[in-house]
Amino acid sequence: MDFSKLSSNDKLATYGAVATIIGGVIGYAYGIAGLLAVLAAIGVLAVVFMPQMSPTTSLPGSHGSLLLLLGGGAAILMILALLVGSSLVFFAFGFRDLLFLVAVAGSLVMGWAGWQAFQAEGGKFQIGSGGGGGTPPAGPPPGAPPG
Repeated sequence: MDFSKLSSNDKLATYGAVATIIGGVIGYAYGIAGLLAVLAAIGVLAVVFMPQMSPTTSLPGSHGSLLLLLGGGAAILMILALLVGSSLVFFAFGFRDLLFLVAVAGSLVMGWAGWQAFQAEGGKFQIGSGGGGGTPPAGPPPGAPPG
């Protein structure tokens, strides 16, 4: 993996994902929302590094759309976890709570990087395979004699 070949949005998403994973795993992320945010962070790392590790593998959507869904989803989940666990954070602040705040900040960075990548692609969701169900192409079908 060559980190220097990544775009600035991909680097930002990587920093956020690493912060979310470290803060979530070591800091024992609060509840199921924290666990899902850590899984989304792993997904962000897969989206960022998959084109370098396996160039022939195609992702199930555009790069920006996947980063927005995973990073934005992790950010929403961690904000909800922060709101639910805010009484613990403000009354008994310890090392675990500090790492939780690192995970929240990392998820917000992932969400922002996903938004930037999504906007750079034109702001249109492209999820799933591109074939099937669309309008047929104009012109004669392939193999038809020219008329």
